[in-house]
Amino acid sequence: MAFTKTLVADAVIHALTEKQAIYQSCNRSYDGLVAQGATSVDIPALPTLVRKTTGTSSTHGDRKGIKGDTTMVNVPLSVSTVPIKEEILARFETNGKLMEEFVAGSANTFQEGFDLDVLTEAVTGAPTATEMAGTSLAWSDIMKLSALLNTAKVPQQNRIIVIPAALEEQFYAIDVVKSAMAAQKDLLEGQFVVIRGMKFYISSLVPKKVANKENILGLYGPGLAFILSRYMQQERVWDSENLQANVDFVCHSGVKLLKSSFAAVVRQKD
Repeated sequence: MAFTKTLVADAVIHALTEKQAIYQSCNRSYDGLVAQGATSVDIPALPTLVRKTTGTSSTHGDRKGIKGDTTMVNVPLSVSTVPIKEEILARFETNGKLMEEFVAGSANTFQEGFDLDVLTEAVTGAPTATEMAGTSLAWSDIMKLSALLNTAKVPQQNRIIVIPAALEEQFYAIDVVKSAMAAQKDLLEGQFVVIRGMKFYISSLVPKKVANKENILGLYGPGLAFILSRYMQQERVWDSENLQANVDFVCHSGVKLLKSSFAAVVRQKD
């Protein structure tokens, strides 16, 4: 047998995960409500108020009731876990170092999952998708998304545009995008690009509404609630038969598009 000498590096190679924390750009203002625990959260949704130039009777439909016309949007919370096992030999032989790396990998996995939950909720809850103008992504398609949000009277600030990874090359080939990035070199250093106040992400997690058709998503961040009740709570059980600790990292979270008009989708042409 030929001589070989194998060394083990201290650094590790993490599994591939997409960790962009898109969920952090959504509405996180409700986390404090669930500090003491909850099954779900009801969020009041105000009615559309009416501006009048004449008097309005007490019973007229344009006179909105603070109680009667305020509806409630329910955000259910659910559990997700990352299960691992820590063999006793792994603990002894690495002095717990690999366990630390598994914890970091679990955090990455949860953040990818939160982003997927947000994108799925937005794409599923958005109105019926409109088609791209042509076979390749163009700036006019981005403007079509903007127009859909404008028509729905969505505020201009805090808009998120998510480009599917399959269309990344087409996105960066758009002249407006190239010009914006050339003018602002710092755009090349972050996870997202900001153009005309819109925050652009490239993601492999955008779900398809129609089979094999990529979706470009427009989202009003504050209009999608992401609630995190518990983050990476550790539950550990010793398995004496297999000499290992079964470890579950547990999160308790919920996501809800508060109004369908807070999201819009443009998809690839048939």
